[in-house]
Amino acid sequence: MRYRIDPDVLHGVAQQVVGLPVDSGELTTRAVELLADAYPDLIDAAPGRWVASKAGGILGKVRFVYFSPREYIVIFGSPTGTQGFSGRYKRVQIHKFLMAGRIDSYDLESDDNTAMALLPGERTCLEKGQARGLTIHPGSWHLEYGRGAVATTLPFAMVDTLLVSLELDSVRRSTVEFSRLIRRRPRPRAR
Repeated sequence: MRYRIDPDVLHGVAQQVVGLPVDSGELTTRAVELLADAYPDLIDAAPGRWVASKAGGILGKVRFVYFSPREYIVIFGSPTGTQGFSGRYKRVQIHKFLMAGRIDSYDLESDDNTAMALLPGERTCLEKGQARGLTIHPGSWHLEYGRGAVATTLPFAMVDTLLVSLELDSVRRSTVEFSRLIRRRPRPRAR
């Protein structure tokens, strides 16, 4: 199965923005610019607005950058920190590329009882069928890239926000952003 996004390119983008100011928005703005430079036919340098997200108890802000039936890219972060469950995706592989802060995770089903620390410029991958507990420290921001049957992630991404938090505005905004990205036709590359 061929994909359009290369995780190594995303890792390079995350590494390039490490150390940029978070509070002013420079880190996330520059990350989106670099993604648009790397994928001009797929990603717009002005991808949309921030949307509240709560999935698996993890509360934060998400900006949708790219979405197709087989791949997605979002920027996710929390100024105050959060923790919860990664989700278990049988048909999707989830890559995280940390740009700022720290994420501690642990495998929920192995004999390993130590946390795995993800630091700025590093990457990790949640393989299909795996699940982790997560602590996202205050001021942490990462690129998240999913590949596979990405529509199967939407129930996990929306149910907590909709049924537990009863946050209909966030679900509506997320739906608007998904729709905008799906309707966007790839631009042919200049030769």
